[in-house]
Amino acid sequence: MNDQAVGYLERCEQFLTSKMQMEKLSNVISNLRLATLLSGILLTVLTYYYASKPLSYGLFCIILIFFIFLVVRHDRIIKQINIYSSLAEINKACQQRIAGDWIHFADDGKEYMDSHHPYINDLDIFGHGSLFHWINTANSYHGREFLKDMLANPLKDVDSIKRRQKAVKELAAKLGFCQNLQCWGMAGKDISSNPENLIIYAESNSSLFPSNSLNYLLYILPGITIVSFGMYQFLGYSLYIPLGSLLLQIIINIAGSLKVTRIIASLYSHKNKIEVYQKMLEVIEKEEFDDEYLTELQAVLFHNTKSASQQIKILDNMVGALSIRTNPFIHVIINNILFWDFHWVLALERWQETSGRSFRGWIHALGTFEALCSLALIAQLNPQWSYPAFDLNGLLIKTTDMGHPLINEKARVANDFVIDNQICIVTGSNMSGKTTLLRTIGVNLVLAYAGAAVCARNFKCSILDIYTSMRVTDDLNAGISTFYAELLRIKMIIEYSKEQQPMLFLIDEVFRGTNTRDRVVGARNVLMNLNKSWILGLISTHDFELCDFENDNSGRIINLHFTETYSEGEISFDYQLKPGRCNTANAKYLMKLVGIEIID
Repeated sequence: MNDQAVGYLERCEQFLTSKMQMEKLSNVISNLRLATLLSGILLTVLTYYYASKPLSYGLFCIILIFFIFLVVRHDRIIKQINIYSSLAEINKACQQRIAGDWIHFADDGKEYMDSHHPYINDLDIFGHGSLFHWINTANSYHGREFLKDMLANPLKDVDSIKRRQKAVKELAAKLGFCQNLQCWGMAGKDISSNPENLIIYAESNSSLFPSNSLNYLLYILPGITIVSFGMYQFLGYSLYIPLGSLLLQIIINIAGSLKVTRIIASLYSHKNKIEVYQKMLEVIEKEEFDDEYLTELQAVLFHNTKSASQQIKILDNMVGALSIRTNPFIHVIINNILFWDFHWVLALERWQETSGRSFRGWIHALGTFEALCSLALIAQLNPQWSYPAFDLNGLLIKTTDMGHPLINEKARVANDFVIDNQICIVTGSNMSGKTTLLRTIGVNLVLAYAGAAVCARNFKCSILDIYTSMRVTDDLNAGISTFYAELLRIKMIIEYSKEQQPMLFLIDEVFRGTNTRDRVVGARNVLMNLNKSWILGLISTHDFELCDFENDNSGRIINLHFTETYSEGEISFDYQLKPGRCNTANAKYLMKLVGIEIID
């Protein structure tokens, strides 16, 4: 276990220890609360019958206040227990990522898989065991969406990439901030669902009454009802006035109930989400940033006199006040006497006017921070990895000790690699590392363009559009065979190459679905189509005939290969990339290895 993993385990144990301490305190307060309740009832009854009633009332009030204090205190302790539990879980997950034991994580982003995308399925960007599966710490809908966009729609401007890269570097040094943001996000049960309906409500200009003058009735009628009832109770005035006023209030409540209920129901379904947004935004507001991009994002939360978290807290309090509807008995009494629902819906309208238009920007800023923290996690887990540099002049990928980020460090084999305005034909026997090399280059480029650290000691690249043809499958429903599916994929690559934009193609086992003769003819044709000055590429193959292409093109097409060794009937691979062509095959040995009889 390396030092990073040990550090995360130590943090996990610290948070679990704190959780246990808070659980002990929670038990103490729970017992004290029960004792207060029982003793309070007993003392109140005894003083009422055996002392004086005023003393009984006073004692009841004191005990009630103390009991409420214990309830509030216990609620805060429970929340703190949940925080410590989440932080322990977060650090445990970090240790598991380092150990390679993360494949069981729940959120793998499989809904973002797209077989028509230029590279995401072939490079394992989304889905089980994917890059997203490994790095994602975002919990909100927009956090996950923005991380998806950063991985699937790479930036093409070097300045924009460097701007994001600087932000990621600063966040990588803020482990506590990133984990606190993730921790509060974990508290939201439905925070991953799309909040668009909530955003639309916040941005809308709803009006409960057609005229503002009607708002005065919400104060006048309850005033008349309460005062006239008091006059009836204490001065003997007629009961008809308070009853008539109350009846009018009930009629108004019934008339407006449909609209009010619709507004409240749509908002109340987001109550948990609103509370979590408030806590997460508060974490961002309290942090100090040096990076310009992060500072600009944070500034979005301070456009009004109150910060975003303060304004969302107001919204949360209003929705909380409306939750009295969950107790029908109390709600009917309070609502019909005080116009409770109307008052709070009007308060929501005032909130829409002052804060609603900013709500979308707050949620987007929050999502961006979550996505950036996910990218920063890579460097937090692997501080020895590097941030890439960019070549603005030619077509270049140049790396030192480059490995695949999703392969555990113990099993990972690093390679130096250079491709400078060239196309590489990669040969090697089965299982020697050809496909892994292609994916290693592709996924590290995706990380580089996202602004994250890459799995290499040094990494320099040009800005290239990535196109792949690797994990090709048939589609029985569409009547598409494996070979035809690969043809369509390669056609997409060739069609895009006509745009004459700098690009990289990665083609694995070209035309594997046909015979050797057709495969060689087809592969040669693909190489001729893609041998352009604006294109870099790697194409893996078992057909050694393609290696002869190196001699036909002024050094622009080169050969690289992997080899295996045999000792005492055993086959082994070193996964080290070497110049030149491969001259070995191992199908027979692999068949023997799995127990298939070889008949010569």
